[in-house]
Amino acid sequence: MFKTWSLNKLFALFSVMIFAFTSCDGKERKYKSNAEILKENNLLESFSEAITFVPKSYTEIKTDTLFNNGFSVKIKYRSLENNFAYIETKKLKNDSVSKTYYKNFEAQLLVLKDHSIVNQSLINKSFLQKFTGASISNEAVMQYVWIDDENSTAKNLFINTSFCIPNTGDCRDFTLNINDKGVLKIEEITRSPNII
Repeated sequence: MFKTWSLNKLFALFSVMIFAFTSCDGKERKYKSNAEILKENNLLESFSEAITFVPKSYTEIKTDTLFNNGFSVKIKYRSLENNFAYIETKKLKNDSVSKTYYKNFEAQLLVLKDHSIVNQSLINKSFLQKFTGASISNEAVMQYVWIDDENSTAKNLFINTSFCIPNTGDCRDFTLNINDKGVLKIEEITRSPNII
């Protein structure tokens, strides 16, 4: 009797296991959309988000300029990989979201006069804010750094930079004036509005 009772118990346990495995075939999900299944599991947000980085990959521009007045300028303008300035979010159809992250930039500046280093600076938002006291928006990105060769003289070198909020046209421009002794002065360029 003990053997038959154990066999009956084993058979009943085996039957329950077979029933449990065959009844879990996902019939209740058969008529649900993928979006409904993802919502059910709190995964919809992660799959309905399109993320874009601008620029897409690391960007670096090197400039090496030699003037006949004795100045030599080396600029290394580069994107910062883990430093983002602005996030643009757009709601798309199908409840998906598009996010755009704009990478910040900085420029390493090396100025020589008659083959001697007179100034070495790292130009970025925080440098300009500390130096000038100007408040630059956290959303702004350094767009350009260029040498103003028209205004540069034998005693003074002028370098311009621009910080813009992407897709708005809202920009702040600065001029860096470096003399032949390496003294740096920074001024904000104020633009007059275009009036017709």
